[in-house]
Amino acid sequence: MYGLFYRNNGRLSLAQVLSNSNGSIAQDLATSYLDLFSGLGLKVQNARLFNPFGVKLFSTEDEQIKRKVPKECSFTVSYLINSSGLSPKIAKSVAERVKLRSSKQPDSVLQFLKNRGFNGSQIAKLVRVRPQLLFAHPERSLLPKIEFLNSIGATDAELADVCSSIPAILGQSLENVLIPNYKFLKSVFFSDENVIKVLRKKRTRLFCFDLQKTVSPKLAFLKDLGMPEANFALILSCYPPIVLQRQDKFDGNVKKVIKMGFNPQKCEFVHAMQVFSSIGQSTLECKLDVLRRWGWSDEDIKLAFRKCPIYMTASKTKLVSVFNFLVNKMGLQPSAIAHVPSAFMYSLERRIIPRCSVIRVLLSKGLINEENKICLSSLVINSNKHFLDTFVTKYQDHVPQLLNIFHGKMTIGELGLEFEPQSVMKNCSA
Repeated sequence: MYGLFYRNNGRLSLAQVLSNSNGSIAQDLATSYLDLFSGLGLKVQNARLFNPFGVKLFSTEDEQIKRKVPKECSFTVSYLINSSGLSPKIAKSVAERVKLRSSKQPDSVLQFLKNRGFNGSQIAKLVRVRPQLLFAHPERSLLPKIEFLNSIGATDAELADVCSSIPAILGQSLENVLIPNYKFLKSVFFSDENVIKVLRKKRTRLFCFDLQKTVSPKLAFLKDLGMPEANFALILSCYPPIVLQRQDKFDGNVKKVIKMGFNPQKCEFVHAMQVFSSIGQSTLECKLDVLRRWGWSDEDIKLAFRKCPIYMTASKTKLVSVFNFLVNKMGLQPSAIAHVPSAFMYSLERRIIPRCSVIRVLLSKGLINEENKICLSSLVINSNKHFLDTFVTKYQDHVPQLLNIFHGKMTIGELGLEFEPQSVMKNCSA
């Protein structure tokens, strides 16, 4: 952007051989034969073509994995498959990180998790991501953490969902991490209920850092710049990457956003910081290329970013889809969309198209005229209630289908209409 957006090796198993007295001999010969082809780096298809034994050969992923697993890992792999519900492929990968000597300890952990409401898929996800927890002592290590989080309002069902998504939370020290972080978050959110809301949104990576050391100095710096403390809650609840990034990157992004003219007292400053903290430079460049291909100048890009920096978090697919509809179907000039970049943050299917459809029907029926065409900002930003009162309810006697069109249950094509460029909205600034 304008100078500120920096630019099957391994042995194959033998299928069941025809049941006869020579079956075991044929199996040994065929297995050795496949070993030879495998050792030479040849494909099994070729082995089948030149199979001199007349034995049907095939392999499965599970069998290949089992043959590749060293003997010392075989118990771990079998246990992970049978007790945790992992696939053979994933179990082998996990077995490279942990080695189980017996089932006693992991059995106690899995039973504890089941008793606390973890279902099979949650347990499998937890074990896959953090298998070290199988060595934890349920009563001494896991239970105190669960009970602490219960005490501030989290239910077992919520914790099962959260901990399976971010298992690292169960690996943190209760005294040195979880409790201090809870106290820090409560100082920002003021109540246990608000802290739990952050937990429910799965922003629980906040519980996996030393917030007093990592986050507190950054918030103090932002406060010195004039940022109101109310915006700290916005950052920690919605945009934690801003304060979890490395200090040098944080400092650089603050300077960049200030240089672009954003006021630390406004929410747009937070949104701009989020863009730079969560999107890599190569991704930013790709999105800028999309904007330019649709006709935006560098000035359009600057204008849109100043108005709604968070629009840059929309995917490239979303950017293209909105441009395609508003330019090719609605007849808007691309530069007009730069005045309403928040359009990229709304659902095309659930908000923009249904609302444009309502306006298209009203124009076709002569219920509003060319002078009543509305701007994109009015169409997109107004609340559902305001749009319903203004364009749907008052015209329902004339067009009973309007409510269904607004709710996306009916298309204008069912009324014999289609979108025509320049027929629905006028080009105007927000």
